[in-house]
Amino acid sequence: MVSALAACGDEEPTEPFETKEPTSQSSSSGASGSSTSGSGSSSSGSSSSGGTSSDDLPADLPEEAREETKEGAAAFGEYYFMTYGEAAHTGDTSTLKALGATDCTICSNGVDKIKNDAAKGWTRSKNPYHVSKVEATKRPDEGYKVSMSVKVDEHDRVDSKGKSNGTVEATQYTLTEHVVWKSGRWHIQDWVVT
Repeated sequence: MVSALAACGDEEPTEPFETKEPTSQSSSSGASGSSTSGSGSSSSGSSSSGGTSSDDLPADLPEEAREETKEGAAAFGEYYFMTYGEAAHTGDTSTLKALGATDCTICSNGVDKIKNDAAKGWTRSKNPYHVSKVEATKRPDEGYKVSMSVKVDEHDRVDSKGKSNGTVEATQYTLTEHVVWKSGRWHIQDWVVT
């Protein structure tokens, strides 16, 4: 399981991920359960900031992401990462924290990184993420592998007065998430950037 994040401190900000090879998963080329679902969507900008609904899911979680389907897994995975970017922008991790599985180390580390930055008065100047090519593939163990292309805009890390204290360069990568259905809803179990 990947759990490394960029070092904290007063150094130049970067994307808070270490590039790794995807976690082990039995390969299943051509197996009937490994079809791909591309949502075909492309998201950018803000995603979530609007509280939670009565079922403990965010009020703005798309209906599709509430369904135990391949398309639901893809929609949930996309929503999670856009929520990650919004949390880094606002410093509010409450929605993000609710989306990860309780034993998802990288999810917890990401929340902690955002909280630590926010405690210093630091946030990102915007939600810099744009996702496309979102695809879900059934895993042989449980849940789905949700992969997406992520484009990151150049953006600033800003202090509590909105003054830049570092610039994050634009980049692109592939994000792969392990999305599982537990207790009547989707959760992020793990994720890796390659």
